[in-house]
Amino acid sequence: MLDETLVFHKTALGAGEIGGANRTLAAKLRRALILVDGAKSVAQLAPMFREGEIDAILEELQAAGYISLAGGEVAPSAPAAGETAPSSGVQRFESAKRAAMREVMDRLGPNGDSIAVKIERTGSPSELRSVLNEAERLLSAYLGEAAARAFAQKIGRDLGG
Repeated sequence: MLDETLVFHKTALGAGEIGGANRTLAAKLRRALILVDGAKSVAQLAPMFREGEIDAILEELQAAGYISLAGGEVAPSAPAAGETAPSSGVQRFESAKRAAMREVMDRLGPNGDSIAVKIERTGSPSELRSVLNEAERLLSAYLGEAAARAFAQKIGRDLGG
């Protein structure tokens, strides 16, 4: 089992896989590679996959040279007594981003890679809403208006608006 505080980053090979037209990785591995950003710990990536799945995925990506350890950074520790926890708005935003990426990848598979990357890179709820509008249009084109509307309603509830 991997140490949950480990942080990985994409190697040049990994960045090339995401940015290039050739898609050699299985969808699940590609999704993990998209999410690896040099900041998220194993513990932060784990909820985006089925229970117990993240270790094997990261080990496979590392063995293939797509990711490597990011210099020993660790995940932030829980706030000490008396310190305030992150605001529920920030938590809701991050949760909505994760849910949106999962939904896009589950519904569109590799066709959703570019929009999943855009969702991951958003830094504010308004920026996320803009990218979600783009995701909704893409879902509508691939799966129809009903699927796009269901996506928008679900993620809108998650985002709190």
